[in-house]
Amino acid sequence: MSAIPDPGADDGVAPEFPRVVRLVDAFEAGRKSRAIAEAAEIRVLAAAAAAVARPGHASPERARRVELDRRALVSDLATSTRVSEWTVNRLLSEAGDLCDRFAAGVDALERGEITRQHLAVIHDAGAPISDDDARAAFIGLALERAATLTPARLASVLRVIAERFLERTLAQRHQDAVAGRRIEVVDLPDDMAALTAIMPATLAHGIVDRLTQQARSVIAARATGEGEGDDEDRDEEVEVDERTMDQLRTDILTDTLLGAGPRDCVAGTGLDAIRATVQVTIPVLTMTGASTEPVLLAGHGPIDPDTARILAAGAASWERVMTSPVTGSVLAVDRYRPGPALHRFLAARDERCRFPGCRRPVWRCDIDHTIPAAEGGPTHHANLAHLCRRHHTVKGVTAWTVEQVSPGVLVWTSPTGRKHTDHPEPVVRFIPDDTADRLRRMMREPWLFPADDPPGSPGAPPFSWRGTPGLGGRHMSPSRARWL
Repeated sequence: MSAIPDPGADDGVAPEFPRVVRLVDAFEAGRKSRAIAEAAEIRVLAAAAAAVARPGHASPERARRVELDRRALVSDLATSTRVSEWTVNRLLSEAGDLCDRFAAGVDALERGEITRQHLAVIHDAGAPISDDDARAAFIGLALERAATLTPARLASVLRVIAERFLERTLAQRHQDAVAGRRIEVVDLPDDMAALTAIMPATLAHGIVDRLTQQARSVIAARATGEGEGDDEDRDEEVEVDERTMDQLRTDILTDTLLGAGPRDCVAGTGLDAIRATVQVTIPVLTMTGASTEPVLLAGHGPIDPDTARILAAGAASWERVMTSPVTGSVLAVDRYRPGPALHRFLAARDERCRFPGCRRPVWRCDIDHTIPAAEGGPTHHANLAHLCRRHHTVKGVTAWTVEQVSPGVLVWTSPTGRKHTDHPEPVVRFIPDDTADRLRRMMREPWLFPADDPPGSPGAPPFSWRGTPGLGGRHMSPSRARWL
């Protein structure tokens, strides 16, 4: 039975049919308008890529100048649209290739005949075709199929069609692809992350099959009651393993990689096997057990306190950044392998490259003088910030400028005049309340300074010496409070 009323029916619902038609027409018109706009964006990005393309037979100096211009443009595009520079670089390269080698596909998108997803599938399948005539024939066939297929279905069809036009065999291409095998990690909400392994398909499916077999053996063992103890212990309450197949496969993978093997699969943590350099920011009251304020792992974000303690206990080198329960400001930095105090302070404050949107961690960055030392800029925390090599170069030799308007707060100005403010995230973590203030006064720890009389003064170094046992006698006076 049709869900759309018959327009000729006289049952009181026929007037709904024109409304449904209008909705479908509006949806189609919207999709076509979007396709036209996306085609226009592709052409704009292709023009931007051409404007900063390296000219043929360019001198080394000219090539360097063009590369710097490209970096400045990429940074401007990324910050103005709030996307990563990696994404902008990919879009520029992709747009240039689409307009150059897949112009017929861009034209079809501009006419609204296909969607952006269809064009992406056509580009991915046809990109390895080097011969211009063969690629043109492939695009013609692909556009015919795209008129009737969804992007997902089109992808499987085009993989077969593309094989007819490729000069190199699948075995040869696979050999090159194997060289690009890698591991990727993507952070997810709720202290989770996605681990992706790019590898030959046979190995990937083999790993999944082996994990499945091992998970089934765990399920079979718990079904028969194996390993639940002696007969005299059967009357005691035994914790039942109720993990699903997906949970078991994940736990077995984790413990096999980080622990002794699948026979030790208990919870899939493997944390005892991690040996790393860890920077953990721990609120004071969390350390005393009086608060559940989350611990921050540098470069990732909040983690639970128990995980932080396990990581800290097993790490060969780690830093502990103590924060005030009242202001949230950094009070002290303590580590097992001491280094220069100022370097530790800046690493705790910045955590990453301080260019807007960049996530490169501090241990892969340079410490930059905002006002160059050659121009009288002091070596002081209010004039220092971490910058990765890429953005250090962008600051030094392109039209990008930066001002540290207050200690740790950087205002960047792009070549087109747009301003972007980058704040040091860990300066203040929460708003004080009466309970926290009362606990602070009850504890009377010498390094928990009164909220109305912080040590140090504006412009003073970030550490003042007080001789506190256990913390190396170091205190940190907050240079600026920024309420969330």
